[in-house]
Amino acid sequence: MLAALQLVEGGQHFSSLSIREITRQTGVVPTSFYRHFRDMDDLGLALVDELSMILRQLMREVRESQANAAKPEQLIRHSVDFFMQQVDANRGIFVFLTQELTGGSVAVRQAIRSELNFFTNELVLDINRYRILPDLSREMLEAAALLVIQIVSMAIVEWLDTAQTLASQRETIRQRIVRQTQLTFLGASHWKEKEKTV
Repeated sequence: MLAALQLVEGGQHFSSLSIREITRQTGVVPTSFYRHFRDMDDLGLALVDELSMILRQLMREVRESQANAAKPEQLIRHSVDFFMQQVDANRGIFVFLTQELTGGSVAVRQAIRSELNFFTNELVLDINRYRILPDLSREMLEAAALLVIQIVSMAIVEWLDTAQTLASQRETIRQRIVRQTQLTFLGASHWKEKEKTV
């Protein structure tokens, strides 16, 4: 798994990797691969599981660290900062995420979407916990949370493409994510639910 991520982080696309390339990277014979995985899809799904653990740990740590944050603006800024730190710390897995979200095998794409749906549901729980949008229906909360997840997912690509040494460019990206998230919540807070007709 580490060898695959190293190759992906080095510029190769996961869907174009071969078992031979991965085993060469680890210094073992190709038949060794099959002791752990059935095929490349199986390896991809294992990497999605790894991503899942990172995202769940991230969510736990953000919740613990935000216990004293009083305003939604603080929650948003802190969450974005913390998330982007995790992207830098786990660069290979997030490069894999951005590649496979729109390409690669159907099974891996569906697994990633399932994970992002889980993350969306967790965000809905947090929005409720902090009473950020108390008047919205569950359906509209899910729509707002999904929009935030999509904003962040798309921003990861630009973040990964911007070298850590380019601090001002990275700050521009970070500020944009924060603003877009704030705008999403602001718009959602003014959303008027349609009254049901009898």
